[in-house]
Order: sequence, then C-alpha cells, then structure tokens
Amino acid sequence: MKRARRVIPCLLSVVLAAYLVLVDYPALMATLNGGSEAERSVAVLNAAGSSEAEPEKSEAIAEDDAESSAESLEDQTAALEAELEELYQQCEATSVALCFDQLSELVYSDIYPALAEEGVTGTIVFTNSWLTGDNGRIQTTEFSKLMSAGWSYAVGGDSTLELTGTQEEVVAAWQARLETYLGRIRVRSGVSPTIYCFREGEYLPAYDEILEELGFTTIRYYPEDAAEDDNESTLLKVVGIPVSEESQADEILDELRAYPGAVLVAQVTDNGQLESYLDLVDALQESDTVTLTTFDAAVEAASDAEQQALRTEILEKEAVLETRDAE
Repeated sequence: MKRARRVIPCLLSVVLAAYLVLVDYPALMATLNGGSEAERSVAVLNAAGSSEAEPEKSEAIAEDDAESSAESLEDQTAALEAELEELYQQCEATSVALCFDQLSELVYSDIYPALAEEGVTGTIVFTNSWLTGDNGRIQTTEFSKLMSAGWSYAVGGDSTLELTGTQEEVVAAWQARLETYLGRIRVRSGVSPTIYCFREGEYLPAYDEILEELGFTTIRYYPEDAAEDDNESTLLKVVGIPVSEESQADEILDELRAYPGAVLVAQVTDNGQLESYLDLVDALQESDTVTLTTFDAAVEAASDAEQQALRTEILEKEAVLETRDAE
C-alpha cells in the first residue's frame, strides 16, 4: 500500500512533465521561430536600406568627381591660355621676303613701283634658263635699275629639265646645268648669284657641297625639303612658301606663323596673277604678325633658333587647346 502511494505521485509527475512539454512546445517553437524571423527581417531591412543608400552614395561621389574633373580641366586650360599669352608677347613678327621667279617684265613695270611706294624691295630669281633681255622678260637695263634700288637676285632650277637616273647621275646633271646657266647669267647680266632657290622637291643634301664650291652662301627650299636636310653644311637656309592666284591671305599668314623668317615665292606672268598678288601684299602690310623685308633679313631671322623654338612651342600649345575645344 505504501509502495502504491509512492508510485502514484511519480506517475503524476511524469504525466505532468509530459503535458507541460506537449502544451508549451508549440509556444516555445513559435517564440523561437518568431525570434529568427524578426532577426531575419532586421537583416533584410538593413540589407535593403544599404542597397538603396549605396547607389545614392555612388551617384553623389560620381557627381563630385565629375565636377572636380571639370574644374581641374578648366584650371589647366586657363593656365595654358596664360602661358600662351606670355609666349605671344615674346614672339616677334615674321620677317618675310618677296621672291619672283622667271624674270617676268610685270615685276619691273607693275610690282616694282607698287612696292617702292611702301619702301619694300624684292628678289629676282633666274629660273627655267631665262635671261634678262629675253622676250617677255625683264630687260638687262631694267634689271640694273632694280639692283640699284636695293633689289637682290638669285638663281633657281628649271621646271623643263627632267633629271632621271641614279642619284649620282641626277646630281651630276644638275651641277652641269647650273654651271652652264651661271656662265650665261654672268655674260648677259654681269652678276654672279650667291643665292640658290630650289624648286619644290628638287633639294638634295648632296647639292650643299657643290653650291659651297661654286661660291653660294644661301639657299631657299620648301618645308618638305627642309625635313631632308642633314644640316652638315655652312649654307644659310630659309623656307619658301609658294603663293598663287588661289592663295588666301589668312592661309598664308597662318602658315607664316611657324617661321621667324620666310620667303614668299610667286610667278607673276599675267594680269590676273598681278592683281591677286598685289592684294596679298596689301593684306600682309596690314598684318601685325609679319614684316616685309629683304632676302638677307629674312634669312637672318630664319636662323634665330630661340624664336624658332618659341614658335614651335606656341603651335604645340595651340594644338592642345584646339583638341580640348573639339572634345
């Protein structure tokens, strides 16, 4: 009986414990699940908030970077413009000489008096084997008057002469033709040129030594020929810029900006060329970026390495600004 009384309470304790477990388990699980869901909800909300904030933050940073970059570019441009302005102040006007090929009689009858009014002289170039006194060319007495008025003279190539073969053969033919022509000029006009004016594409570095041996001191060649020059001779050299009826003053002036000294090369053999050339001369005289001068003065200016370097730097900086403006 006593044993039964002890067993009954034990059984009741077991039943009660089982009941409590069965009754509280769903609540307990609900509590546990609810806690996990809450935690997950918080994590999801935090993640969502973070994903929404990140684009906004990135856009703001991108805008700040863009503004900073724009300001930096503006500062650089302003600094470059200021540097250019200083360089412009140091840049002297281009010394420009006027050269006339083929001994046209219009040079004496029309160009000479027009230039004389402005105190400007030019250079007569013996080319294409023409001589003073030939039909349609300056007469020998007229040539002498030009020389007395301060004009200079030179000798150049022959557009009718075809030089073919090896370079050695071309050089030999060129030399033979030049020596013959110089002899004829001395006989007809009584002068011995010391300036040689190459035609476009005619120049070869091998000619330098020959010209020095013949008593020449100066040559005129073209920009593309200058690139082939090995600079090993003592000859003075100046770049020539060809002009024609189609040449525009603003284009010529722009091209001249690259050189401290240069020569304008023209053939004025008819009234159309004459009119357009005199208009060009008027435009040059009105410009403050060039000075019309003698051949010797143009050559001297062309040898100014400091001014040449200055102009090269200006053109490079201007190219950078143009690129930025185009972007």
